[in-house]
Amino acid sequence: MPTSSPRTQEVVSFGPFQLFPAERVLKKVDEAVKLGSRAFDILLVLVEHAGEVVGQRELIAKVWPGVFVEEVTLRVHITALRKALETGEGGERYLTNVPGRGYCFIAPTSRDTAGLPTADDFPEAHYPLPPLLVQMVGRDKIVRGICRKLTTERFVTIVGPGGLGKTTVVLSVAHTLLPEFFGAVCFVELSPVSDPRLLAPAVVSAFGLPVQSGDPIPGLVSHLRGRPVLLILDGSEHLIAEAAVLSERLFAELPQLHLLVTSREVLRVGGENVYRLSPLETPPDGPGLTAAELLDFPAVRLFLQRATTSGGQINLTDQDVKIAGNICRKLGGNALAIELAAGRVEAYGLQEIARLLDTEFALRWPGRRTAPPRHQTLGATLDWSYNLLSDVERTILRRLSVFVTGFTLEAAYQVARGQGAGAEEVFDAVGGLLMKSLASADTTGSSARYRLLDTTRTYAALKLADAGELGQFRRAHAEYYCALLKTANEADLPTDERRALVAHLDDIRAALHWAFGRDGDPGIGVNLTSYASSIWLSKALFAECREWTILAGAVAPSREDGKATDQQIVIHLALASSQLFTTSFSVEAMVAWTRTLERTVRETQGQLILRYLASWGSSIRTRYDEALELAQRCAEDAKKLSDPGPTALAEWMLGHSLHHLGKLAEARTHLQRSLDIDTEKARLAQVNAIGYDRRVDTLGNLASTVWMQGFPEQAQLLGVRVLAAARPLQFAMPLSVAMTWASFHRYLSDTDIDSVEHDIVELIEHARTHSIKPQVGIGNCLLALCQTRRNQFDAAMPLAAEGLRLLAEMQYEVFVPLILAHLSESAIAADRYVDAVSLMAQLASRDRNEEHWCTAEVLRVKGLLAQSDGDADAAASLFLQAAAMARKQGALAWELRAAMNLARLKANHGRQSEAMELLEPVYNRFTEGFETVDLLAARSLLGQLAQ
Repeated sequence: MPTSSPRTQEVVSFGPFQLFPAERVLKKVDEAVKLGSRAFDILLVLVEHAGEVVGQRELIAKVWPGVFVEEVTLRVHITALRKALETGEGGERYLTNVPGRGYCFIAPTSRDTAGLPTADDFPEAHYPLPPLLVQMVGRDKIVRGICRKLTTERFVTIVGPGGLGKTTVVLSVAHTLLPEFFGAVCFVELSPVSDPRLLAPAVVSAFGLPVQSGDPIPGLVSHLRGRPVLLILDGSEHLIAEAAVLSERLFAELPQLHLLVTSREVLRVGGENVYRLSPLETPPDGPGLTAAELLDFPAVRLFLQRATTSGGQINLTDQDVKIAGNICRKLGGNALAIELAAGRVEAYGLQEIARLLDTEFALRWPGRRTAPPRHQTLGATLDWSYNLLSDVERTILRRLSVFVTGFTLEAAYQVARGQGAGAEEVFDAVGGLLMKSLASADTTGSSARYRLLDTTRTYAALKLADAGELGQFRRAHAEYYCALLKTANEADLPTDERRALVAHLDDIRAALHWAFGRDGDPGIGVNLTSYASSIWLSKALFAECREWTILAGAVAPSREDGKATDQQIVIHLALASSQLFTTSFSVEAMVAWTRTLERTVRETQGQLILRYLASWGSSIRTRYDEALELAQRCAEDAKKLSDPGPTALAEWMLGHSLHHLGKLAEARTHLQRSLDIDTEKARLAQVNAIGYDRRVDTLGNLASTVWMQGFPEQAQLLGVRVLAAARPLQFAMPLSVAMTWASFHRYLSDTDIDSVEHDIVELIEHARTHSIKPQVGIGNCLLALCQTRRNQFDAAMPLAAEGLRLLAEMQYEVFVPLILAHLSESAIAADRYVDAVSLMAQLASRDRNEEHWCTAEVLRVKGLLAQSDGDADAAASLFLQAAAMARKQGALAWELRAAMNLARLKANHGRQSEAMELLEPVYNRFTEGFETVDLLAARSLLGQLAQ
């Protein structure tokens, strides 16, 4: 912790590496080594037991305490650790696997002490962290004490009246401890959270995680477990009961979490250490102190500093500084009150400030333990400051209280204008409020943003209500956000500007609460819901999206002729998408889509999506012929529209359907055509409407198509493109789709099984974080198939069973036939004939398509099953059928696999020349990918046959 003495700790050295256990840093020749948190935990355990074998289950228990983790996940992270420790110098080895026992750290180690890494080593915060509000005065010693207590006790609540500077202190603590937690400091401002039910979602969202259930805390606990993190909950007094429960729960469930809370009252929970923040020290009442002596008191220094920065002129004479000391003392050392007074020195001078204080403010400042509750102490401070404002400044301050998270000058004008307040008056008033410390400015972005201190905003809102203007300006606030989001939706905004709209989420929520409230306007709520839906989808806030779209959908007006409006289309698309991503195509979603479909007026891309995507999206998971028929109908309707977007949509649906049916040449044509004619505007319109990206899906299907056609290198390049297309969108679903296709093709082709498993684990973790069950299921199945490539059939089956269960639950059967066929093939290889038969029986019961993209593979594995049963003729016939099916579909990759199996069968019966004549022509048709799994196997087999 920060102290006057140098900070040191134990360091473990091995080879060129230095390990700082307490700081969770690994360095190689003074450069930080990038290492995931799980891999780092594994390293810590193994180094602690250097020279000893640590069992796999013991290692899992220490690294993932209380969580069920398959051994394959451990192996993936061990592999990542080994790669991080590679030096390329003499082939040093640090870890070894002891078969049947576990892992051992075998390198010699030495222990010493060394200086800890500084902030320069880790300059960036992992989570949003506000800048320091002001230059702090008189709190350095307090900050150091809180840092020490927080490190040793883990849970500290800073308690004190409003205006003392609790937020200033905790932000200083946060920035001080940023290197201690290696950037893992999360600051959550609770003042915008008015509903206690939104406390937990607000905390979870601050970590960048989606909120998809009534209790999102288990997901947060899973995300943070085993990671040193500092969580700051600022301003919890209005949610005291809920904050107490949440704090106690997180403290108990996360042993490495450090918790810092600010409140006006104690939480009174287990583990809490209370730090009562005292007022700034003020000079005593009496003569004899010089200006130099008075400046030793922090309150006086703060007053003079703020007065000077606000343009006030103060002569540092004994008399002037004494007046400043008297003002500070009468304000009780309250930092906010001192700043407010100092901000008016330029306008009124010291003598007048002191006079106003004596005649008005002192009567309203109690300064006793029996002071009125909560707001009255700060209210007295703000009453005084409020009375010093001009009429226009008071008016604008009241009206700006409707903003929750901040505002630009343009936003201030649009909301606060009217009744004698034009643009010039509003802008001047904002500047005045900024100078008087009633507002703060953030100029780090492209345009300055302003905000009222939360206590000031609460006070101003009460004044707004007293003036009878609360409803009027909450309406103006809601209308402003409607206009802002409408413009954003209609304009072709760059992706980064559209993402910036997320910063307005708390204001959007406040506007929606008003609009759908007792005195609100549901029409505005409907508009705002339709405009904001893409923000919820992009942040994976599916539960919140569902809540607001259900509410808006119930009151959204139709046309006079009963037809659906564009607005209803948008709302029902968002509703159905939010349900799709968290469950499946539920009955409720299908009813909503169908009901709106029946009332559509004119065709647009949005209505084409609504008209076809629900039924097509359901069919493409199970019945490909039905999906193709729907795609063809969509294409016919798209021809009636001049916009290329609907045609690109239809081409994507056609190509996707044809791919699944195994009509690869046609599929490739339509998929490429979709990419060629699609526009970025039309593509992003679909992404924002339903959270799903057709370009990502098109590239993924195209990669699969060219792989089957015998171009694995082109497929690999398309896999890179699909990830590159998905990541900038920052939408959860498209990225999971991209990771699925990339992992799938690597499983089929790559010889580096460790690297393949690493990508699959990343897919599973991403999909699980966002509760996208189909991708979790596919990931589990692919990971299981990787285990079969390691000849670990028994380890694979639990993973496969869980993956297949999830896919069945979500009715997502696209990959299931291939997964089951390959599992059956691995069972045959493991001499588990009964299991192989059972798996093929399961395939037969789940496969609803007579012919599809992997039918040739299914036939080939049936041939292996017949061969395993001793029926060589039946096996040969099935291998020939598989090859014929592959040739019919243009699937050279599947044809090669069938040819290899048939060649081996012939060779086993002494017919090597026939086997060579069968396999060699198929192999020679390939023009690339000769270092992939299948082509390496084919080349090896040809070599054996030639001998």
